[in-house]
Amino acid sequence: MIRKFRVIQGGKGNKGSATESTLRLFRAHSTGNITRRGQVYHDVKFNWYCVERPEPVAPWEDLIANSNRLEERHLNALKKDVSRYFTEEEIVRLGNYLQERYGLELSSEEVALPIKRKGVFFAEGDEVIYDFIELSEQENYHLPFKVWGYYTITGCLSSPDLNNGVLFLQKSFELLGLSPAWSQEELERVAKTIYERDKLLVKSQEEL
Repeated sequence: MIRKFRVIQGGKGNKGSATESTLRLFRAHSTGNITRRGQVYHDVKFNWYCVERPEPVAPWEDLIANSNRLEERHLNALKKDVSRYFTEEEIVRLGNYLQERYGLELSSEEVALPIKRKGVFFAEGDEVIYDFIELSEQENYHLPFKVWGYYTITGCLSSPDLNNGVLFLQKSFELLGLSPAWSQEELERVAKTIYERDKLLVKSQEEL
């Protein structure tokens, strides 16, 4: 089952700037499940970004702070980052597309302009292994801008572990002489919360 999220716009631009009144940029992600090597991983974060943007959405001096004084290497890195963000119109269109095509909802966060440092792309660190979703290369993709996504299953709860957690809860209630009225979904939510909060997993003897 795919978790649903609504679009959330947050963050603030520089007050009084020309950029604030004429342009808003957003980073975006969705959260859902994915099957890898025969196992389902839950609550995976799919980070969406624009690729191959032919022209900047605004003059570089409006998008990047002190762009005329930065070293070329630093400036090019910031140009690459800011080109990955989405405009307000693109966020709406991407959100509609993901919902209609994949049943995913989009969360977005506004980026403060002009940017001063590299953003949050690949923020988990160099040692994390990422996989990519070439969204715009899929059949029947119709948006006028190209979108890819990246994600990692590192730290995500897999189905065997989630099933073990639910079974552990059920057996615990049984041994305590309780007859819980909670649904499978509610028990899964408890198991997920315990994992996210306390990093506790239940492993069967065969898995050890």
